[in-house]
Amino acid sequence: MLGNRLSELADAGSTAPQIKGAPAGWEPGVKYEPDGSRIVTLPPSPALADESGWAEAVKGLGVDVPDGFRVRLVEAKYDPAAWHRDAEGAAAVTRPIWRYRFVVEVAPARIDVAELLAAVKHRGKAPEPSDAGAGFVFAVGDMQLGKSDGDGSAGTVGRFYESLDRALARYKSQRKLGRCGPVTLLVAGDCIEGVTSQGGNLIARNDLTLTEMVRVYRRLLADQVTAFAQLADAVTVAVVPGNHDEAIRTGNQMSSRYDDSWAIEGASQVADVMKAKGFDVGWIFPGRDEMHLTIDVAGTRLGLLHGHQTRNKMQTWLANKAMSRDAIGTADVVISGHYHHLRLEQMGATTWMQTGALDGGSVWWEHKGGLSAPPAALTFITAGGLWSGLEIV
Repeated sequence: MLGNRLSELADAGSTAPQIKGAPAGWEPGVKYEPDGSRIVTLPPSPALADESGWAEAVKGLGVDVPDGFRVRLVEAKYDPAAWHRDAEGAAAVTRPIWRYRFVVEVAPARIDVAELLAAVKHRGKAPEPSDAGAGFVFAVGDMQLGKSDGDGSAGTVGRFYESLDRALARYKSQRKLGRCGPVTLLVAGDCIEGVTSQGGNLIARNDLTLTEMVRVYRRLLADQVTAFAQLADAVTVAVVPGNHDEAIRTGNQMSSRYDDSWAIEGASQVADVMKAKGFDVGWIFPGRDEMHLTIDVAGTRLGLLHGHQTRNKMQTWLANKAMSRDAIGTADVVISGHYHHLRLEQMGATTWMQTGALDGGSVWWEHKGGLSAPPAALTFITAGGLWSGLEIV
């Protein structure tokens, strides 16, 4: 009697079926992962039909399934003849069982597609963009009139007028749609080939004299400004000097002020003529001994420079300008030229646009193994610090 009583007191009371010798890797248990998920391996069990059954089985091991989590089946293995012992001391039997492994993890967001489609259906037609106060920008750089390479100055003049015609056509269509009003014309320097670059060594290759270069340049600019002034209610022209436009060098070193430039002088002459003819056009040039400028175009801060001063490190140059509290260092859009190929780059909140050239190419560059890029004058629309509709003309 006492022995029987002792056995009853010592018995743990387990009556669940027992299975001996679980396969390696299938030992029941829970593994907690660093991302908060849990890998749960169940003891052998009957078949589990659906996700609710999975959750109940996982909870049976003391694993909670919080809100926003789910139970996902990772692996299931069927054993048709697993070895069992239903109770301690009972005879061993074989019985079909399932082995399951689950992961408790964050549930992916579920979108009600029907609700989403209904919202789209009732949203209505989006309004057409309309902002007559937005600015239309037309940027030209690196004509280098007088340069004989390629098709020479004649080819450059032809490309200029083709770009002008396309820009005018685009402005008319955009204004008809109510998308822009004021016009800003940008001249990014190197308007003429000049006679100072490379220590004057290029003079013999030029197909125009210096006075002819400047004369052609100002007449092209006059035609451009007149054409837009006859269409737009407001026209502003901004011009910066380039390295080829420098008025004088000594020993291949600039020996005057940085604003002593044929690009500035030619534009200044056009400004005088336009004023005398009664055209109300705004003209903006860099200050004394300056090479770049920053203007407001319909609420967009726009910076203009030729680009040779950056030594192809625009981001560093702009960062230094920002540190020195120069307005161009915080411009929304920066326009430059000099490198004769189109480039568009986002630098944080600043967009840098580099124009292509309108000249006939460079024999010197080709002999060095360089590649020629297509001509590229730029047009775009801007307002409130944003730009859109960049188009090459």
